[in-house]
Amino acid sequence: MNIPERCSVAIVGGGPAGSALAALLARAGRRPVLLERDRFPRQKLCGEFLSMEAQALLKRIGCLEAVLALRPAVITGARFFSPSGRRVEIELGAQALGLGRVALDETLFRHAEQSGALAFEGASVTRMVEDADGVLLEIERSLPDGSHTKHLLRADRVVAAYGRRSGLDRPLDRVFLRRRSPFVGYKRRHALLPGAAAVAAELHGTVEIHLFDGGYCGVNIVDGGAVNVCLLAKERVFAAAASSPRRDAISKLAHLSPSLRDRIEALRPDGEPLAVAQLTFTAKEPSAGSILFIGDAVGMIAPLCGDGQAMALESAILLAELMAHNDGENLPKIWDDVWRQRFASRLRAGRWLQALLMRPGAAEASIRLLKPLPFLAASLLAQTRGALTEKA
Repeated sequence: MNIPERCSVAIVGGGPAGSALAALLARAGRRPVLLERDRFPRQKLCGEFLSMEAQALLKRIGCLEAVLALRPAVITGARFFSPSGRRVEIELGAQALGLGRVALDETLFRHAEQSGALAFEGASVTRMVEDADGVLLEIERSLPDGSHTKHLLRADRVVAAYGRRSGLDRPLDRVFLRRRSPFVGYKRRHALLPGAAAVAAELHGTVEIHLFDGGYCGVNIVDGGAVNVCLLAKERVFAAAASSPRRDAISKLAHLSPSLRDRIEALRPDGEPLAVAQLTFTAKEPSAGSILFIGDAVGMIAPLCGDGQAMALESAILLAELMAHNDGENLPKIWDDVWRQRFASRLRAGRWLQALLMRPGAAEASIRLLKPLPFLAASLLAQTRGALTEKA
């Protein structure tokens, strides 16, 4: 199948947000073009935690059954550890899921195809030029046989769902690029060592957050029984730990947290690491000219909130609903207002909570306070989440 020369909607990025929007528009009778730079299967830096809210949204998108067929790990509780090893247990109140992005992203992308979207892998958008006749996209496509082709696609509407940052952001002069962020993310999949039955029992049904000075690390079981270990820290923490932080960074940093060290000693790496710098948790512009942004391309919530994937799906549903009723010239302004009203306060709450828990003294005091009152911890996390409903 060839990339067409013209379409009504082009979606750049085939992650959860882009694929969800493509599926919803296709089911509504549109024929969107979905362009994903990579070829599946592919990894992404992620805590691989699907919140309770995310499942309601997946049902709305029409692919919850397909996701459940991947046999994700069931998560019903959260456990926070202070830097000294104190812990607080939180009941989530509903079932969350541990599911790798390799399986999730391809499932959502195929669902968009099956729903009627024109979906292309290996299709990298290298340039977008807006004019009076829409937006012209220059595309380089890599084919399975190793060859490359170039295409021009003119779209009446472009939705950018390409993640945290892209080379396409700079020509759009996006404001967040002018501010340096000190945060680095690192992820690696692990397997439990033989004889680690006690650790396996503790991780069963639980997502753990291990706090330390300048960062934290999430640990949870995902599909297939693997253990996903995903860490966020300030650059200074990586620099102090090792001269080559991308190699085995988690084991090098585990000395900052006794609870994390205990977990890492029961695991062995079972996959290549992923690392990303310059992670930002402030809201970005929801639109630039006539181009609209969804998912992490417009805002990424602090990972310890566990709601990033739900926010991506919710933004896709909201935009699909708006486009069904108003896809005219004023849509960017409407989308700006709707996105900020729905998500801006969540991002602020997540930043505040993250900044608090990255300070050892505040983290210790918070865990001591919350240990006898775990409902307060659940209440705090609720400030970073949307309503648990089937309809966004």
